[in-house]
Amino acid sequence: MFKSIRLKITLVFVLAVVLTEIFAGLFVTVRSVREYHKAFDELIAEVLTSDMRKTLTETANAVTAAPAPDGGESIVLSEPGPENVENLKNIMLGTDILKTIPGMSLAILDGNGNPMYQNDESDFYKHARVTEEALKGNEAVNNRFSGKAIEYAIPLKDESSVQFVIYLRDPMTQQNSLISRLISIFVILITVSAILMIVIALMFSKTLSAPLKNLASQAKKLADGDTSALSPAQGNDEISELTNALIYLSETKRENSEKAISEKTKTETILQNMSDGVMAFDTNGNLSHINPEAMRLLNRKFVDDITFNKFFKEINADITIESLQYMPSDDPVERQVMIGEHTLQLSFAPIPQSAGDGGIIVIIHDVTKHEKLERARLDFVANVSHELRTPLTVIKSYSDILADTPDAEPELRTRFLDTISSETDRMARIISDLLTLSSLDENTNYKRPSEEIDIRSEIEGLVERLSLTAKKKEQELVYTPINDVPKIKGDRGGLERVLTNIISNALKYTPTGGKIQVFSRTMYNDIIIKVSDTGIGISKEQLPNIFDRFFRVDKARSRDKGGTGLGLAIAKQTIESVFHGKIMITSELNKGTDVTITIPLPKNK
Repeated sequence: MFKSIRLKITLVFVLAVVLTEIFAGLFVTVRSVREYHKAFDELIAEVLTSDMRKTLTETANAVTAAPAPDGGESIVLSEPGPENVENLKNIMLGTDILKTIPGMSLAILDGNGNPMYQNDESDFYKHARVTEEALKGNEAVNNRFSGKAIEYAIPLKDESSVQFVIYLRDPMTQQNSLISRLISIFVILITVSAILMIVIALMFSKTLSAPLKNLASQAKKLADGDTSALSPAQGNDEISELTNALIYLSETKRENSEKAISEKTKTETILQNMSDGVMAFDTNGNLSHINPEAMRLLNRKFVDDITFNKFFKEINADITIESLQYMPSDDPVERQVMIGEHTLQLSFAPIPQSAGDGGIIVIIHDVTKHEKLERARLDFVANVSHELRTPLTVIKSYSDILADTPDAEPELRTRFLDTISSETDRMARIISDLLTLSSLDENTNYKRPSEEIDIRSEIEGLVERLSLTAKKKEQELVYTPINDVPKIKGDRGGLERVLTNIISNALKYTPTGGKIQVFSRTMYNDIIIKVSDTGIGISKEQLPNIFDRFFRVDKARSRDKGGTGLGLAIAKQTIESVFHGKIMITSELNKGTDVTITIPLPKNK
């Protein structure tokens, strides 16, 4: 309704005029009523002066007296009666009140409220509030603005009681007649004004709506690509400004469209010639783009049948579009798959909604050569470790023998031999760790008997064993099982080694008086183990390298504490390769470190 600007403008004009006249009419009417009430009050004050009231009171209390038989003082023979009423009536009828106000009602009541005289047949005095007040001895007036009449009552009293009450009632005949005339005048005025305003508003609105209709028609042509549909306006009004704004908008849109086409062409060219494969999927999992390199790496000639969940299930990527869409982090998710003889690294990242309708983009990188080089490097480490174990064992044996030889000075000999023994032990641990890492990297060769693992019992036993170390440093080591953790099967020794390493690190790098807390819980389909300490922490710059082999946060201090830099690398490899889980570390320098291990429950659980 009222979609047209002409109708809206017309309606506004008419409403403005009509409302203005209504408010003016109300103001005049209210003002007239107030003036009428004011005039009544002034008339009462003018007529019923103090002298007039005194006369009325004396007349009401006058009595008939007879002479005394012996010529003495008169004796009162009667009280105020009809003669007094008659005199009061004559006095009131002689005033200007009844002459000035047409339809004025006059009633004279006795002290009990019974009528002694009235100039008409009305009985408004019977239930009037002013009458009740006057009978109590109080002068009263009912001059309410919204009342139907104006009432006034005055008591005429002697020294002890009310003798008579004079009741006056103005039906406001003149006022009502005046208001009726005013209303008639305003109704006619509003009707005529509304008609005139409709005509004027329609004429005025046409001068505004016609250019707007023309501008709308030209804007449609402009939207269809006809840049000549509008020409710059020379005026200074709003229509001219709107016309020039539309022309500017059209030019800007055309330039942006040309830029977008150019950028799209560049992007397409880059994607088509990338050395990495690129795939894009919409939120429903349908393939929206794939470049030639992706088709080559995936060994596909046709892509019409590719949908996200189905395709990545076929290549054993173990991922669904639903899991990616509800990821709490924006970091890409990576998977590694084998397609033929190629090892492909798949990186999945959600497309922000602000970039369109959203979806998932997949970057495919061929890491076959990298994997081969890595395996070669790991083989080298394994071979070197095996080669070094025998000479290290010999060194250890000779060191023990030398320690028992009495040829050298005892103090010097003992100090040297202790140093050799200590370094030998350290190198032996390094070799052991390297061998473990090598086995974990090639997890097909890392075969350990699968044992039932009660994680809660394992942690309780480990915490109990390490409590002595904590007490020496006045540390608090606490284990809190949050809920029940089911038993699992796997390499119990490997898990024990991981937990021992993490808790030992927490003890080492937490100052005296610190606190180390261990938690375990089951959440959804995962077992979660968390070790939290109040130690020295790790800086943001070093945190990404924490799982690198031989990496130490503080090399000097770590070496003093007997660390090899391989413990966390072994822990990460054990959790990922053996238990197919994850290990994450969060830390804040000088505040503490949290290590969280997530182990998925078997699918048949």
